[in-house]
Amino acid sequence: MRKSYIVLPSLYSSISFTFLVLLACFSTKVATKNAAANRTKLILRLIHRDSVLPALSNPNPNMSDLTNDAINSSRAHLTYIQGMSTDGSPLSQEDIRGPLVPEGRLFFINISIGEPPVPQLLALDTGSELTWLQRLPCTGCPIYEPKLSATYTELSCDPKYQCSNYSQLSGCGQESRCTYAIGYLDDSRCTGIMALEKFTFESSSGGTSEMPYFLFGYGLESHGNVRQLTGILGLQVHNQYSLVSRVGKRFSYCIGNINDPRYMYNQLIIGDGAVLQGYSTPLGFRRSHYAVTLEGISVGQKQLQIVNPEDFQFNVVIDTGSTLTLLLRSAFEPLKEEVMDYLDGFLPLVKVKDAGERPCYQGDMEQDLKGFPLVTLHLAEGADVYLDVEGMFRKANDRVFCMAVDVTKYDLNVIGILAQQYCNIGFDLNAMKVSFQRIECELLED
Repeated sequence: MRKSYIVLPSLYSSISFTFLVLLACFSTKVATKNAAANRTKLILRLIHRDSVLPALSNPNPNMSDLTNDAINSSRAHLTYIQGMSTDGSPLSQEDIRGPLVPEGRLFFINISIGEPPVPQLLALDTGSELTWLQRLPCTGCPIYEPKLSATYTELSCDPKYQCSNYSQLSGCGQESRCTYAIGYLDDSRCTGIMALEKFTFESSSGGTSEMPYFLFGYGLESHGNVRQLTGILGLQVHNQYSLVSRVGKRFSYCIGNINDPRYMYNQLIIGDGAVLQGYSTPLGFRRSHYAVTLEGISVGQKQLQIVNPEDFQFNVVIDTGSTLTLLLRSAFEPLKEEVMDYLDGFLPLVKVKDAGERPCYQGDMEQDLKGFPLVTLHLAEGADVYLDVEGMFRKANDRVFCMAVDVTKYDLNVIGILAQQYCNIGFDLNAMKVSFQRIECELLED
């Protein structure tokens, strides 16, 4: 029985729970509640796409497929970020974003929605303020039906409830319903209803913990590539109703080897348990994304000369949806030149389709690049991001590899997921700082 419209209630200033989503593909088991889990802490396992999503990804990808996925995801997300206005607000009535195809999404989170709970896999997105869910997800996925949930409530469009305050994406649409609309530059688009629902997470003790009255978007219509996604779990904090805001405005995630879909220790922690270790740098926003300041680049002990350093002031986006790292030409060219000088006469250059301006080489990446110097992105106030061989290069096939840093087409830079490997990144949104710690993720396990 459908509930009547209600105004969004005041959200708890402190929500007590411990969450742990275990590595599983659409587990239908719902455990009993565990009252002992009583901390403001949310721990989510990041599930590698290739480990659990044969319906959403190529079941037998070769290296060329994976390389094309990497290029497409990086270009799509750069378009997505560029599509936002300078202050982060939509450029038009619809939020303009790049295509969120599954190939551009490496990590998913398993949650359950509604009462009774229906399991869903949502893609991790540090740049989205809205968590949203498709009405009809992938073939064979469990289907969430709001009319069958006892805890689903649509938001009211009554003027005194101010539907547009809940999200930059929301507004009053037809039939006086509080709706959202997201448009994509590849003509993909999705629209839906803004609603409240209970989100359920499996706890580390085998019980369950619940977040009631969670604001999310329920998709009613979608077109284009976006139809292939089940949904998005957004980690932005542009309003008090977002997941991160409700839990405490702190979160951290640790990514290991992204080429190993069976790696068990990729994780996201939100709230009191967020790991804020290592050197920190001031955090800002760029195109509605988390951004930092790049002050320099070094290859080994050699400091590269970068012109116009002011172009990198809070203009380097930390993006979980982009595989490659993208730099303005003033930084890309010195780095490319240094890489080519180092490998000149040692490995033959080859042309690779869609590699763009990135140099590609014939050889064995693991063997031939032993001893390649560490590349360091120097951020403001002493924080560094380290790019080892796996962060600096990407295989095109078994005998060819290319530099995994490309020149950006727009006026902003992106630190992609390859550069975030073997690193814990912690966001403190009260202090507006982000910290980087190079570490094996299993060392963070309790």
